[in-house]
Amino acid sequence: MVKKIITYSRKKLALLDVHTIEVLRKSSSSMVVKVLGMIVGVFVSIFVGRSLGPDGLGIINLSNRIVSLLLVFTMLGMKQVLVKQIAIGYRRKDFQLVSDSIYTSSIINGFIALVLTILGLVMAPFLAHKVFHAPDLEIPLTVALIVMLPQTFSRVFGAALNGFRKIWQSNLVNETLSTWVVGILLASFFLFDLEIDVVKIAVIYAVGRIVVTSTMIIYWKRIFHFKGKRNWIAKPMLKMSLPMLLVSSTALIAANADTIMLGWLGSTREVGLYNVAARIALLVSFFLQISNSAISPKLAALFAENRKKEIEKMVKSVTSGLIIIATVSLIAFIFLGNFLLGLWGGEFEEAYWVLVILGIGQFFNISTGCAGLLLIMCGFEGIHSRISLIFVILNLILNYFFITILGALGAAIATAVTVSGENIVKLIIAKQKVGVSTIPLV
Repeated sequence: MVKKIITYSRKKLALLDVHTIEVLRKSSSSMVVKVLGMIVGVFVSIFVGRSLGPDGLGIINLSNRIVSLLLVFTMLGMKQVLVKQIAIGYRRKDFQLVSDSIYTSSIINGFIALVLTILGLVMAPFLAHKVFHAPDLEIPLTVALIVMLPQTFSRVFGAALNGFRKIWQSNLVNETLSTWVVGILLASFFLFDLEIDVVKIAVIYAVGRIVVTSTMIIYWKRIFHFKGKRNWIAKPMLKMSLPMLLVSSTALIAANADTIMLGWLGSTREVGLYNVAARIALLVSFFLQISNSAISPKLAALFAENRKKEIEKMVKSVTSGLIIIATVSLIAFIFLGNFLLGLWGGEFEEAYWVLVILGIGQFFNISTGCAGLLLIMCGFEGIHSRISLIFVILNLILNYFFITILGALGAAIATAVTVSGENIVKLIIAKQKVGVSTIPLV
């Protein structure tokens, strides 16, 4: 049986074009790092869910999402600019440009993060008691806000590592290491039979983020040894970053609006139930993220040479695999949903229909492949931004009305509708503008 599977896989690989094979090869290291982080993250979430229940898990998730949204504004769209600037400097051996970019970004983003941290700390009691009606949220939110400044520096140096072509290292430190640290600390609490509560969990997450920042800075200093004078280049960097703020903010608002609005219009218990279902549903989306990160430079290069047939062959090959993954995942959610949710505790099985509906949304997200990326890399980023902005606004409107009526289930419906609609529209527009369809049958 194993030999048959290997033989079949080899035959399928032999049919792939050279560009698709390169995508698979380049994405393998990042995929391993992300898979390991994902596995640890699931175990951490299960431990917290079983220890604190839906209410406690909801408080932790809500505080983390609020800070995630604020981090969009602390970065000010600078992440993409840093990757671009440092990649150019690295390729040209212009280490002065690399040094200037890091220096300027650290000051700008660090200052914004400091201001937002102070404002957040002042507003934390009001947000907890008056906006989210959850007094227990105040201390975890305060702890999360305190480490927002280190998280900002983590993103600055993470972008620098990307520009230095340290892709899997950046993924390890920026996305996975914090989860591992949290997992180790929680395992210690379990082994030594220590009492766990919401505040201790919040502190553990904060420690994980401080470790990430420290590791990131130490690693950067090991690989970058430039000692020259650093120059202030804020004007050109801000000119590039401010337009990117719209792109990054729409994506992050779309990712966090459901949880934050559910905390505002619903309860922290519903946030806990919803986020477990969302975590499970989103597990499969990392395949799309990995393939997109590997395929993006190929798209730009091939489109510049007007090699549309090769682009279409490559993206359809990738999407075929993604459709299989999306289909299997949706079937698993339908038939094994209660079992999967039960891993967090019996109370979480209430979120079965939330999981199924979010799974349908992710099916469309993954099955349409890299339609959005195709627009961006082929020079239609303006159209992509407008589509994203329209659907973010629609997401907020639908979340408000559906959450008011149906609670967590309403958030799932609003999210699934907007995710599906946005990706279908991008698929159609990509076909019209680029002349390439990402799905095999069109």
